[in-house]
Amino acid sequence: MAALIIALPIAFHPVLRTELTERAALLLFAGWAPMLIGGVMAWAVVSGFGDRERLDRRVHQALEGHPLVRELIWLGVFLACFVLLMILLSQVFRLYGDHTGADLNMSASLVSRLLFLFTLPILVMDRSGITVDGKGTAMPAVALKVHTPWRWLGLIPAAVVLLLAGYAVIPQVGLPPLNLSLIGFVLAFALIAVCEEIFFRAMLQTRLEVIMGRWGGIVAATLVFSLTYAVVQPFDEISQLPGDGFGYVIALALLSYGPAGLLYGYLWSCFRNLWINVIIRIGMFVVLMPPDLNIGVTP
Repeated sequence: MAALIIALPIAFHPVLRTELTERAALLLFAGWAPMLIGGVMAWAVVSGFGDRERLDRRVHQALEGHPLVRELIWLGVFLACFVLLMILLSQVFRLYGDHTGADLNMSASLVSRLLFLFTLPILVMDRSGITVDGKGTAMPAVALKVHTPWRWLGLIPAAVVLLLAGYAVIPQVGLPPLNLSLIGFVLAFALIAVCEEIFFRAMLQTRLEVIMGRWGGIVAATLVFSLTYAVVQPFDEISQLPGDGFGYVIALALLSYGPAGLLYGYLWSCFRNLWINVIIRIGMFVVLMPPDLNIGVTP
């Protein structure tokens, strides 16, 4: 499935195909290969030490009685509102910044995600489910209160992915210096990662898995995740994909965020531990951040 997501954009976009030919080694060793190795390791770890069937039963019990289709519609509405608010705030903050000299681009990213990928979805997912008997809080407990030791073993493939990606990227571009700006960027992205992993994995993918099966849910959520970044990229401080033309940007988003999204989705499906997903996303952000802190593609 990962190969298909990678192959389709390359096959149907000749300009991108030409550019990828020049950078194939970096993409392979910094992105695609680490994600594939991480996925295989996650499968090996959960097969050897985990009890995924029992964990899946907990997830199904947590969502029992929830109107899943209605909740998915709500999630779609929130995602559309997130995109619209991102566009609106980026324009407003840009105008305000031009007059004051302040750089408020990151604020648009944070506010939009906090409101429509975190706060409102959490409220609606609890309220539209069955909360009078406590079922509305069952899924957050599964995702955030991780007491079973084997569910932390997902840190092993996550660490391997970060080491392999860092080994390929850092010698070529280096690491940004440790200063207040870097700390601020990392803290901001940590908040963004929490919002996105709760929305795209814990909420969206989990419900899609119940309806479409494990891999159907993973692939569908990954496509939504990748295409969302393609749509907001002109207005989002952290997802400024290079290149012109919407078709080019969609293809590039599938090539960069697609394999990463499949790994994040598979880690979530294996361990249902939101903290592992947040940790690997913060790690990838640091590895891929250029030394001048000029943020670009950060899966």
